[in-house]
Amino acid sequence: MHRRYGQQAEFLAIYVREAHPGDGAWPGKFTLDDTGTPIHQPTEMNQRAGVADRCCQVLEISMPLLVDELDDRVGKAYSGMPDRLYLIDRAGRVAYKSGRGPFGFKPGELEQSLVMLLLDDAS
Repeated sequence: MHRRYGQQAEFLAIYVREAHPGDGAWPGKFTLDDTGTPIHQPTEMNQRAGVADRCCQVLEISMPLLVDELDDRVGKAYSGMPDRLYLIDRAGRVAYKSGRGPFGFKPGELEQSLVMLLLDDAS
């Protein structure tokens, strides 16, 4: 969708707190590379930014990636944990909100909502 509609809508990814830190419930199970080194919950912004950057590389995220503050204010405000898709209209209102990911993702629904919003904006 970012490639298809990127000229008509702004796409952003926001990295919130680590969903599966190696120092959490599943130690060592989730890594961002093949070294097997677990990702620990960052305690400083430069650490969080580094993990977010690596995540962006590994997942080949092509849109801008923002990093939530350590207090997780964006993640809390939008129930962003572990991940969620949102469509925000030009007035700042939520036009679409997916279920929690990854199983709550409905990309087809998001795209349909985006197309309808773009059609409304064009008229």
